[in-house]
Amino acid sequence: MSQFGQYLRKLRKERNLTINQLALYSGVSAALISRIENSQRGRPKPHTLKKLASALKVPYEDLLLHAGVLNEQVNRTSESRDLKPVDPSWYKRQIPIPLLGSIRAGTPMEMLALNSSEFLLVDSDLLGNHEGFALEVVGDSMIGDYIFPGDLVIVKYTSNFSPQDICVVAINGEEATLKRVKCQGNICILSPSNPAMEPMVYSSVDVHVIGVVIEVRRRI
Repeated sequence: MSQFGQYLRKLRKERNLTINQLALYSGVSAALISRIENSQRGRPKPHTLKKLASALKVPYEDLLLHAGVLNEQVNRTSESRDLKPVDPSWYKRQIPIPLLGSIRAGTPMEMLALNSSEFLLVDSDLLGNHEGFALEVVGDSMIGDYIFPGDLVIVKYTSNFSPQDICVVAINGEEATLKRVKCQGNICILSPSNPAMEPMVYSSVDVHVIGVVIEVRRRI
């Protein structure tokens, strides 16, 4: 039995809950809980841990730590740079967001609806009251802002933006692109920061801002 499986079983038994009762309270299937406790599956996804934490009345970050999610995120970062000791409050602010796929001009919008199997942790202070997601950048249209292919952009779901914001934009409901947006009357200008590329002009009814980039991460 894995250490996390042992820990989950301990929490459940301390509360005098059967697996079926925990499944009922958490919305996580009894079969999945049993597999986790008996080490018959890998690390639970963050949204599963969140449901279990709520049902067991324990802090969400406690399960993230015991499952190794937070430690993995910290270790990935600390391997690539020298860090000061992490403020304990940092852990409490971390929330998981899904990594949905790649983005460039011409990417089908369906990628935003994919069920993600990978999650990133982001400081909840950056998102405020908004939901968030992450995308991997493909293409070089925003290299003027030091956003390169392979970078991960952290995006806040919002339709509110300024001309200075870098936005995830849906075009005709079928394509997604990463651009700055300026709307004038019934037209919207989508501007890359790559000087070799020209701005694109669309009817405002064909342009929908999905979210605004709030952070860029680079994989080392």
